Amino acid sequence: MPTTPLSLALVELWIANPALPWSNPVWQSLTHIPGVPWAYDRGRGVTCVAEWTVDKAQAVEAFMNNCRTAEDPAEHFAAKGKDNDHEGRSAWNAWVKTSWVKWNINKLMDCIFEESGCEPHVVMARLKCKISDDFPRMEAAQVKHVVSIKLADALFGDDAFTDGTFIVSSIMTFITALLVLTWTRYRKVIKRQVDSIHKKFQEVEDQWPAMTAPDSKPTLVSIRAYLKKLDSLVTLISAFKDQKMAENINARREQVNAILAADKKGPIKAESIASQQMIM
Repeated sequence: MPTTPLSLALVELWIANPALPWSNPVWQSLTHIPGVPWAYDRGRGVTCVAEWTVDKAQAVEAFMNNCRTAEDPAEHFAAKGKDNDHEGRSAWNAWVKTSWVKWNINKLMDCIFEESGCEPHVVMARLKCKISDDFPRMEAAQVKHVVSIKLADALFGDDAFTDGTFIVSSIMTFITALLVLTWTRYRKVIKRQVDSIHKKFQEVEDQWPAMTAPDSKPTLVSIRAYLKKLDSLVTLISAFKDQKMAENINARREQVNAILAADKKGPIKAESIASQQMIM
């Protein structure tokens, strides 16, 4: 599913309904923006967005209006080069990027995903995905129909719905854009976690032959360090509920503790991966 930038999604929502989102009281409570961001009073030198000058707010206003009247608003929005709207376009994109973080909407969405049973690790477990599998597509995860109503209500309240049940078309389009962006964000997070797991797993695998060679005499310090690496792996994979990898690391723990026992040092007490709810 194609990704729509946040700044464009907001423009398209406003074009579809000029009252949205900036006149909606729920949205205003989340963003602390009391009206259209590009509003200004030239006589008093006041702008709605504090970091904009009146001239910059006027440039953003012109850009928004030109998007609205363009034959293809998305094409005008994405125009490259320094056209007449370059200043307004740049100011708008930069402001949305920094403001989105301040508004904490990603955190709000994360909470809704978690409450709805759509947190990415939970989805992977539900679909029986292993760590080595590709992160599922949003459609396969069935996220949209589970999360949309809760998210629409959290962002816009009653204004999000028609007949009290169905989401207003323009808001559904906006919500869909947010869901796609969020799922893309989750995909990147999962990839970083999986890459880290594979790297650490390879490290312990590569170190093992040297520790168990016939003439090897690993010290207690080195064995404890190796167990610490296994503990780090436990922390990383605990969210994925991958039974095969859990069994592999548990088996390696038993081997390490056997070495300690043979050395009459006694096994180091440590919780098994199973006790950390690794095995479903």
